[in-house]
Amino acid sequence: MFEVFEDMLSPEYWIRKIDNTDKVIMTQQEIENFNRKIINKVVTVYDLETYKKSLKKDELIKLIKSYEMPKKPMYDKYGNLIEEDFYDDVIKNTNLEGIKDVNPVRYGIAIRNTSIRSFPTKEAVFDKQGDIEFDRFQETGCQALEPVVILHESKDRKWLFIQMYNYRGWIKAEDIAIAKDKKELFDYINSLSFLVVTGNYIKTQSNPFDKNVSKLEFTMGTKIYLEEGNVLHQVGNQSVIGHYLIKLPIRNEERNLEFRYALISKKEDVNVGYLPYTRENILKQAFKLIGDRYGWGDSLGGRDCSSYIMYIFKTFGIRLPRNADEQEVSEGKSYKFTEEMPIEERIKVFDSVKPGALVYMPGHAMIYIGKEKGVPYMIHDFHGYGEKKEDKYEFVPVNEVMVTSSLLLTASGVSFIEKFTSVLEIE
Repeated sequence: MFEVFEDMLSPEYWIRKIDNTDKVIMTQQEIENFNRKIINKVVTVYDLETYKKSLKKDELIKLIKSYEMPKKPMYDKYGNLIEEDFYDDVIKNTNLEGIKDVNPVRYGIAIRNTSIRSFPTKEAVFDKQGDIEFDRFQETGCQALEPVVILHESKDRKWLFIQMYNYRGWIKAEDIAIAKDKKELFDYINSLSFLVVTGNYIKTQSNPFDKNVSKLEFTMGTKIYLEEGNVLHQVGNQSVIGHYLIKLPIRNEERNLEFRYALISKKEDVNVGYLPYTRENILKQAFKLIGDRYGWGDSLGGRDCSSYIMYIFKTFGIRLPRNADEQEVSEGKSYKFTEEMPIEERIKVFDSVKPGALVYMPGHAMIYIGKEKGVPYMIHDFHGYGEKKEDKYEFVPVNEVMVTSSLLLTASGVSFIEKFTSVLEIE
């Protein structure tokens, strides 16, 4: 149904079709300049190092209230209708009365992979009874070692309202180590000696003497800081030989930032520094996640369409906006589709588009990988497609990263390519 055969699930199949696949598209300096342009252009993307020192009361309340409670009936994971008193308790926990006239910001760092939520609660909320794919309070994942600006704290002190470089919301306090000041955090974050996770996920070595850094998981795109200079011969009673010695943040009993050493095997799928930004590497990174579970807002241990793209491009040092609509209007070379364009003309647009470009339609993002028999193909992390049954189209769930033809039908019976709004080459 995807019009895909086994060989097409390999990056090499598509790389063979491309000229100059190993040509560097942007150098690291050019990527830094590109990231700066995104910050200047997209209001949801921030340079945390230059974030304002404090927020006024009205400013902070406005940010917290940007998330609104659902107006329609919602359900819990068991299918029970959510009552008003649940919402009342959650709003009370946002601790608006605890906001002062002037609120100095603090700085912290995620010590493990975690989530950013619309509200300070771990309870999931669904808009369809029995459908637990889309928790409407789940906003996005936050990878381990991401720096954050701490703006506010919940009434029960279990949640922090934070700003990540491209997202804002509530995060579990137990997942954030608080720096004593801005300098302590950014002296660590700005280290020039680091690994980038280039595989789906990796883990630190087991350490029976320190559970804080034992078998800690990192996912694609995570930047892990190396300890400069071989200061230790052993970590956790294990030799450093054959490993990268890394310096990790932990949260002490006072909730504050401390650092510990850990080991990552040199056999793991990591790179010292960012990967060279080439078309070959874009496709190789994208195909490493084939078959991975779709997860709205990075839930269910997966990624969604736009975070799939975001994490791939983080391996090159490119820091894209989080959501598809924000990525679409960010920096790069854009090709636009008009609503009245016929399919033949839409296909022709891809004569000029280079593989590795990002493709957008309302609510969805994809990566263009090349043409097969004159038809553009995509790799994307998607929810499903449409299949004709008698005189109507039915939705068929997929919920994974997969290669598909752009002529694949959506649930409305219209092909994906007919819904494309733009293509963006990140260069």
